[in-house]
Amino acid sequence: MNNWEFEAVDPAGAKVKGRVRADSEQAALLQVQQRNLSPLKVRVVKLESDLFSRISAGEIEQMTTELALLLRNGVQLDRALEMMSAVNPNQALAALLTNMTEEVRGGGSLYGAFARFPRYFDSLFCEMVRIGEETGKLAETLERVAASQKFQNELKGKVNQAMIYPAFILVVCIVALFAIFNFIVPSMSGLFSNMKDIPAYTAFLIDTSNWMQKYQSLLVGFFVLLVLLVVFSWRKPAFKAMVFSILRKLPVMKTGLLLSERIRYVSAMHLMLQSGLPLAQALGFAVGVLTDSRLQGQIRRVRDEVTQGRMLSESLALTDILEPVMLSLIKVGEESGRLDSIFGEITTRTRWRFEQWALRLTSMLEPLLIIIMGGLVGSVVVTMLLSIVATTDVPL
Repeated sequence: MNNWEFEAVDPAGAKVKGRVRADSEQAALLQVQQRNLSPLKVRVVKLESDLFSRISAGEIEQMTTELALLLRNGVQLDRALEMMSAVNPNQALAALLTNMTEEVRGGGSLYGAFARFPRYFDSLFCEMVRIGEETGKLAETLERVAASQKFQNELKGKVNQAMIYPAFILVVCIVALFAIFNFIVPSMSGLFSNMKDIPAYTAFLIDTSNWMQKYQSLLVGFFVLLVLLVVFSWRKPAFKAMVFSILRKLPVMKTGLLLSERIRYVSAMHLMLQSGLPLAQALGFAVGVLTDSRLQGQIRRVRDEVTQGRMLSESLALTDILEPVMLSLIKVGEESGRLDSIFGEITTRTRWRFEQWALRLTSMLEPLLIIIMGGLVGSVVVTMLLSIVATTDVPL
């Protein structure tokens, strides 16, 4: 069954656009006519993997927010999905929404419609939707999920924005080195052709320039292949685990990785407990939001121990994911029956700490990158000047 985009005229003579799902063009035209519309044209919209790859996290967040808003204002679920599909400028997301509309109209649940696209809606997202449907609080649940998505997207945006300047410096330095070794040094090599004893630093500079000119195509190809290999391997859990194990050995990165895992865990627990999910079940789903296999194993043990009757604060004390002061808060939450609000408070504090860590990291990277790149370019320039001085026999 394909997705079809149509243009039609309503009884008032106004042009309308929309999307339907059908097995053939004739079936698509029939569906348009059943809506009391006069079809002008229809065309198929293929749902291919490369098409869906153009759906960003920001668009998923916006879709979740809009769906919550429509449901909050009394719009029926299938009608809300159809309205969003008809006006969405992203063809891939519009096609995805059309699929969901047909799924819901066919008697399926919104949870099942989201679960068909695990690339964009993880297990926690789908479970929250299921809880919202079962409790009759779908709009409220989607608002909470959208708020969590918004924070994650804003944080990524802040980190990316802070990295623009260091990345610009890196690109400029690479271009400068490329120009020096491909144009300036070769043009200078003629100055030393008649010299019997070339200084060692001058010989090194010329040899480096010759080597780069000879093998630069291979170097570019190697780095391109390396990037593609990393991108492809990143999808494999074993490769991710290896990278995280290396990064955890670095003091600065260790703190950031732990904070990011803590945010995932406590925010997921806050969302699920706030929506009424039982504690043991929430702990089970919280395992899936973690990316660190070591912490996943620890949280699985916590889930098993809590299921057997142990206090949550006691079980979490044997893990590395929370600090002692947070464990004290959780103990208070267990005693007062307000565990959901405690996890909400921990989420707020951890998010603030992660933002501060990200800002410190980027502020450290800027001067460090300037020193490294400036040192590389500066050393080449100084070597060139010393080489020129050596040809003129001018004492320093």
